[in-house]
Amino acid sequence: MDSMGQRAIRGVGLGFGISAAVLAVGCSESEVDILAFEQLTAVAATIAPEDRRCAFGGAIIQTGIDDNRNGTLDTEEVDDARVSCNNSLPTGASPLISSFVAGNAMPAAGETVSLTVTATDSSGGSALTYSWFDVTGQLLLTETGATLTVVIPTDAEPGDTLVYQVTVTDSAQVEQIRRMTLVVSEPTVRPVTAVTTEAHQIFLPDGLEAPVDQPTGDFDGVVFFAGTNSLPDAQKMRSPRDLGGFAAQRRNFGRGSNARSELDQLRNLVSAQPGFALTNISTAVTRACAVGRFALDLADAATPTALTRSLVELIGLNAEGGELTAFPASVPSEGESTAYEFRLSVCFYSPDDVVVLVSTVIDQVKQRYEAVTRGVTDGTNVGTAESSRAQAADEFVGSGSGGLADFLFVVDNSGSMGNEQAALSQAAADFISVITSSGLDFRIGTITTDRQTLRGVGYTADTTQFEQDAVAGTSGSGRESGIYWAERSLLSTALGDAEDGSSTLAGYPRTGASLSVVMLSDEPDQYSGYAGTSFDPSDNLFIDRSYPVYAIINEGSPGDYDDLALATGGSTASIADTSQFPAIMNAIATNAGGAASLFQLDETPISSTLIVTVDGAEVPEDVDNGWQYVAGSNSIVFRGTAVPGEGAAIVVRYQYIESGESGESMQ
Repeated sequence: MDSMGQRAIRGVGLGFGISAAVLAVGCSESEVDILAFEQLTAVAATIAPEDRRCAFGGAIIQTGIDDNRNGTLDTEEVDDARVSCNNSLPTGASPLISSFVAGNAMPAAGETVSLTVTATDSSGGSALTYSWFDVTGQLLLTETGATLTVVIPTDAEPGDTLVYQVTVTDSAQVEQIRRMTLVVSEPTVRPVTAVTTEAHQIFLPDGLEAPVDQPTGDFDGVVFFAGTNSLPDAQKMRSPRDLGGFAAQRRNFGRGSNARSELDQLRNLVSAQPGFALTNISTAVTRACAVGRFALDLADAATPTALTRSLVELIGLNAEGGELTAFPASVPSEGESTAYEFRLSVCFYSPDDVVVLVSTVIDQVKQRYEAVTRGVTDGTNVGTAESSRAQAADEFVGSGSGGLADFLFVVDNSGSMGNEQAALSQAAADFISVITSSGLDFRIGTITTDRQTLRGVGYTADTTQFEQDAVAGTSGSGRESGIYWAERSLLSTALGDAEDGSSTLAGYPRTGASLSVVMLSDEPDQYSGYAGTSFDPSDNLFIDRSYPVYAIINEGSPGDYDDLALATGGSTASIADTSQFPAIMNAIATNAGGAASLFQLDETPISSTLIVTVDGAEVPEDVDNGWQYVAGSNSIVFRGTAVPGEGAAIVVRYQYIESGESGESMQ
């Protein structure tokens, strides 16, 4: 047992006598006669439900002989210490600490940082005590309140680590210990707010504010809202609060078995709520996290605060049937809406260790908050409780373009697509809108779900030609398989296949170009109808050759399309809502740019800390004329007028999780 755990046990020990017949099992009669009854002692220490040793709480029982007869066991008198865990969460039991937040996790020398802990008495009382300890300096601090103010020494050097520990004890003498790690930074980096849960550190982008009054009850994490630095005042709505969300650690309660299935389970819980309607904009899997982006329509208007509370109670609590005993209050004149963008990310490490990241922003201003909402939900901001952070500065030289990117569109031309012809035309128009400002040297080829023949003139950079090719009509076969015919089109004898497909014969993908496959259909894929065998989404040409697949499909017809998309690092989206096509196509073009990008980073950044300069001038993070970070390829993509010229000096500065990083999940 670690030293921190030993201190916790002795601090809350409750002595009680145990029968000699019990404690002396296996002893001879003479041995029992020698032991005086009053010398037999057991000490029990209560374990809070959030202690890592016991998922549902329990006790540590120390046994030994009280040689000095002082009524307890001193350290040298302990013969044995055993953990006895509860099999389920006791009724009414709640973790003590529900939130532990540092206002800035990477402060510069001389800066002041506030560490704030929010806790609840596990027995329903209110007698909480707080003890603070400077772990780095090995110094017990005099502060006894819920907030510790830390002043970073003026002589601290960038990279220095400062660790602080808080011990919270309640009226039942249950205690819980948390640590917070601060890393001294250069004064030019973007600040991040740090949150420590039972097993993780989670970092929130600059511009989000965590209220001092955090939730209490069955919650382990932080609730946040759009802060004063989220947007320039001129871009905000008149409402003082446009955005809300939370980051929390919880268990999976026997639902999903990996990041993707847990995301599906939580999404279904939300969509099943009366008055809630979700439309999938995109779903993807990156690292240990599954990331979903949705349009959320409410039957009745709600404020961001009220909506955030509803979502915490629905998918953010860490106890089955748990509840909140307090929640941050709304602000005066807070706006409300029936239309929100809802982002949900699930990072899965074990059935007892799931991190849920949520942002909700009023739909009217979602694009203005794009950088903030992506930064809090892309999964790059989650590390272990023991992880440390560091800074990096990667340097590049501009090439004058965004790289080579080829696209193969596979369009369903069966009779069922009669109602989707307008959607296909809209998808093509929206894709053209974003690809022409991408800075990419692109070519687009189009085939259908019943043959591999390239439509029109084949691969083309002529956007008018592509718009015509994408609307393929409804006279094709009802046995549609975008996967089979895309696979056939991409066969290559040079890569070991028995023949060359239509794309390969046309010279695509070009040497040095990325290839992305976009499939549009309103019906399940019928691969076996052509191949005679079922399709394996985890073992195929697309995975072997790093061709990401994007499936724009009918969400009511899941199957190989969505499995393949997520397995290849692509994403899925709904063909039913054309209003979301601009966001879908922007994601496809951005990811393709990332795959073709010359600006791949050396480390995986906390994405919200990125600062990009070209020839010494800072470039904004902007979907049209700026840069974007692509998690799948860990790269920077430039768009529009921000594409660096040939020979330009590019510097990308960021913070990253250096060690103790959370591992991959089963996907």
